Amino acid sequence: MYYFLKKNSNEVFLGFLGLMFISLPVSRFGLSVAQFGLLGIWLIDGKYVEKFKTLQKNKAALILVSFYVLHVIGLLYTSDFNYAFKDLRIKLPLLFLPIVFATSPPVNLKILNRLMQIYVATVVVASFISLIILLTRDVSNFRDLSPFISHIRFSLNVCFAIFILGYSFFESPELNRNYKIVSGVMAFWLVIFLVLIQSVTGLVILFITSLTLAIIGMLKMKRDSHVKYLLLTGIVGFPIILGILFRFVAGEYFTPHKESVREEYTIKGNAYVHDTINQPVENGNYIWTYVCEKELKESWNKVSGLPYDGKDEKNQILKHTLIRYLNSKNLKKDAEGIAQLSPKDIRNIEMGTANFYYTKKLSFKSRLYKLFWEYQLSQRANNPEGHSVLQRVEYWKAAAHIIQENFIIGVGTGDINQEFMTYYEKTDSQLSQDNRRRAHNQYLAIFVSFGIIGLAWFIVSLIFPAILIQQFSNYYYLVFWIIIVLSMFMEDTLETQMGVTLYAFLNAFFLFGVNYNSKTSDIEGIL
Repeated sequence: MYYFLKKNSNEVFLGFLGLMFISLPVSRFGLSVAQFGLLGIWLIDGKYVEKFKTLQKNKAALILVSFYVLHVIGLLYTSDFNYAFKDLRIKLPLLFLPIVFATSPPVNLKILNRLMQIYVATVVVASFISLIILLTRDVSNFRDLSPFISHIRFSLNVCFAIFILGYSFFESPELNRNYKIVSGVMAFWLVIFLVLIQSVTGLVILFITSLTLAIIGMLKMKRDSHVKYLLLTGIVGFPIILGILFRFVAGEYFTPHKESVREEYTIKGNAYVHDTINQPVENGNYIWTYVCEKELKESWNKVSGLPYDGKDEKNQILKHTLIRYLNSKNLKKDAEGIAQLSPKDIRNIEMGTANFYYTKKLSFKSRLYKLFWEYQLSQRANNPEGHSVLQRVEYWKAAAHIIQENFIIGVGTGDINQEFMTYYEKTDSQLSQDNRRRAHNQYLAIFVSFGIIGLAWFIVSLIFPAILIQQFSNYYYLVFWIIIVLSMFMEDTLETQMGVTLYAFLNAFFLFGVNYNSKTSDIEGIL
């Protein structure tokens, strides 16, 4: 086996490279196998002295490797070595993938295009699997629509696949018309898919990346180009249109319907409560008007096995979920309102769905409504528990506090988790143990761990390698770089296996693993 692998190292290396692209959107296990395979073939291939000399000359690769070295240096002043060594293990791709690709023969453009096709096909198939889940199951959490990997990581893959397809549609002269049409249709489908799964992160990244590419394209065009003026119109006009649509939806949600007279009694003669102090608005209705808890309790306990005074399946106060759900359907919160609920409505409430719009599978408005509700909670200083936006604010507050006390060199490689937990205990945070997490922002996470020195080091490792070898002019690398840099504002991308591999692999591959000037190379084979 050893001699076979050594003799056919290029072909086997290429096979594992293909497995990496297949696994990125769908399989942690596949990624592990592919990475060990790439490293194993690199070791079997030998030529270590030659490889070491090649690496020494590659300043861009050394800068990337130095970021991992920063984590090793952080061991000198950490106290939680168990967490530190776990972090070093997760981030090993940051060390060996730049070395492997910088010292291995690059693939040619033909193989690059084939790898991109395989990658896009995997993303599209995975999106159809998610669609089947959406259409055939009761999904109360859009995160469940990504059964293979984190929904955030998957949305990053979807964004990248869209731009790969966009390049095939607009820029690839060697592709025939039918292939371009298929590329355009698949790209359109993946955009719709991001809307269907309500991926705010994916759509924001898609929009900003598209806007950036449009601006770059416009600046490169001739002064009197008609396309330039068309792009300028789109760059200015599209955000304005989005703003108008957003304002319209927000107006629908926050503007209460006018009520000239409020009824005082239910049909059964029981008094309503119209709370004029606690007056949040949802779906254009005041939540705490037309409330008769006596009738709600009696009627609800007749139609559901979950008690009115108990908790729903999301561990929320059930009566609050019920009142909000009735309100969202513009129903009175009394026996008459309960009677108008369908069995499906009752099940939604039991599952913890507090707004009828949250159940709409093919509407992005439901996601906006969730954000609007969280915004109201933040304005009223309520408990952030269970609300993603408010929880992120808590994480950022915690990070800012830790940074103030450890500004220069941070807390070390292993103490970040411990420091966050200490902050939550010290401030008596209302977050549950499960939701007491780290920064949810990669830049803040680096700042906490390694201080301002480490953050500067990290930013250098993000920018300078591509500058040194002039890869920001490469479409694939530029798009990948924009997507990953934006994702780090919204997530701690490098703290999980899938996130760190996505960054380390694609970054090293596009920087060092492709010969963009050749259609033939030393690596040929199964692709």
